[in-house]
Amino acid sequence: MEGVKLVIKATGLKKSYRNGNQRYDALKGIDLSISRGEFVAIMGPSGSGKSTLLHLLGGLDLPTGGELLINGTELSNLSEKKRCLFRRNTIGFVFQNYQLIPAMTVAENIALPMQAAGKSKEEIHERVQVLVEAVGLLGKEHAFPSQLSGGQQQRVAVARALVMQPPLVLADEPTGNLDRKRGSEILTLLSQLHTREGLTIVMVTHDLYAASFAERAILLKDGAIEVDVNQREEAEGDVMADFLAKLHA
Repeated sequence: MEGVKLVIKATGLKKSYRNGNQRYDALKGIDLSISRGEFVAIMGPSGSGKSTLLHLLGGLDLPTGGELLINGTELSNLSEKKRCLFRRNTIGFVFQNYQLIPAMTVAENIALPMQAAGKSKEEIHERVQVLVEAVGLLGKEHAFPSQLSGGQQQRVAVARALVMQPPLVLADEPTGNLDRKRGSEILTLLSQLHTREGLTIVMVTHDLYAASFAERAILLKDGAIEVDVNQREEAEGDVMADFLAKLHA
């Protein structure tokens, strides 16, 4: 991958939890490289480690072994305060339940990370207007979350995730609370933004339809990578068939 900027580089990544004298190994030595501009879906059965991996990639938790570089920075070397600042400036999050602030308008929710970073009002207004249009919410800037549909709320969450122009966007079951039509609209939006702005997106999903929007699909099983396939290259081949078989095994 010489000459290619790696946004994620994990080597021997491990995460263990203890309950008394018992230890549970959620991740068992993950080796993973994701380049700038990739759209990757992470799948796996319940307990496979996909949520744990996403939390580590987002700096929400720290590994118990191995090395993890996000945009060239080893998160384990940062203090909690610096890790928080790193997340705000480097990673955009899209959650299943939107996590919007009810008392804030659409524009205010989107602007929140920029306000926390001390950006000027002019810069915030300009960026928010660009994103409101990009996610198809023109005219809704002054609406509150309770006045929006679930799909519209998730569009606000996507815009908020992009407002700091982060090199990495993490999406945790972004269509989990939406019906197929609204979910498809969000996935199409993410795909369009990925193509237009060169976003690096890592999406955890249990839904094969959602995963089909990604270029690359990774199957986790028992804390390890079982399959890692480029869907655009292998969609008709044995690798993808093997992926689907293993997913349902």
